[in-house]
Amino acid sequence: MFIAYASIHGNTAEAAEKMKEILESKGCPRVAIADLSRDDIAECVEDAFRHSTLLCMASSYDGGVFAPMSDFIHHLQSKAFQNRRVALVENASWAASAARTMKAEFEQMKDIEIVDKIVTIKTTVKPSDIAALEELADSIINEKEKKYV
Repeated sequence: MFIAYASIHGNTAEAAEKMKEILESKGCPRVAIADLSRDDIAECVEDAFRHSTLLCMASSYDGGVFAPMSDFIHHLQSKAFQNRRVALVENASWAASAARTMKAEFEQMKDIEIVDKIVTIKTTVKPSDIAALEELADSIINEKEKKYV
């Protein structure tokens, strides 16, 4: 499982680290994580191809998604990213747009399964958000099919 996140003020980064902890506590054997605002984009793309499940976590920005996530997704498109599961978490203070934008981009790719559960965080991670992240983790892990990665 690979978590790629793009954080503006650090709140999405905190949510990503929390999600990593949750996934590991639920038995996900391998969770890689990358900060798209700071890490090498080529390595992030490589990590996305190494794992069968990708969790994209990003802030809404100007009616779309924060630029580092947009850039990452476009790199994936240009490299024919396919045959993967993708989960989405957005962070928005007033007009949530990141998940809608990311989902539309992934829907254009071949054989991408988008996890139904999408989580919206309002600025900072609150106790109610942790419950939603745990539900998302359960959807990602999918005990029935044993699709961990």
